[in-house]
Amino acid sequence: MGPTPLVPPKDRIEKRRRWMSVLAQADSEDVLAFWERYPNKPDYTILQGPDTGLVMVQACTENRNGRFFLGEVTVTKCVVALRQGTVGVSMILGRRPRHAEIAAVLDAELQDSSKNSHLMETLVEPLAKRRHEAERREAVRVASTRVDFMTMVRGE
Repeated sequence: MGPTPLVPPKDRIEKRRRWMSVLAQADSEDVLAFWERYPNKPDYTILQGPDTGLVMVQACTENRNGRFFLGEVTVTKCVVALRQGTVGVSMILGRRPRHAEIAAVLDAELQDSSKNSHLMETLVEPLAKRRHEAERREAVRVASTRVDFMTMVRGE
């Protein structure tokens, strides 16, 4: 039996990226309410933060080639370690230190294969569904205000 690879498989990286995104974009009230109900809260140590700082956001449009700097946004970052050594990381938009701390702990808990499926079913999937529904409602609201402009060519 060979040594354990240091880099996790790509599908595992994508799964972690997804749940970290869902936790970061969720409402703080939802994450904190889940944490209050969460049984057997793990012991953890805060390794870094929660710290608030600025990150530069880059964007791109369909009409321009390449990226451009959109501006700076405030983020809160936290890194925790569970007692057994699993490290959890979070970066949350805005100044939300408690949300960042709990999201980092939940990231570490989600890396535990014995807890992953339960947390995915009870936390991540409902939060993702709620976010998707809110985005759909916003898209419908914005579409109702859409104005199409038409240009007429003179003299032809």
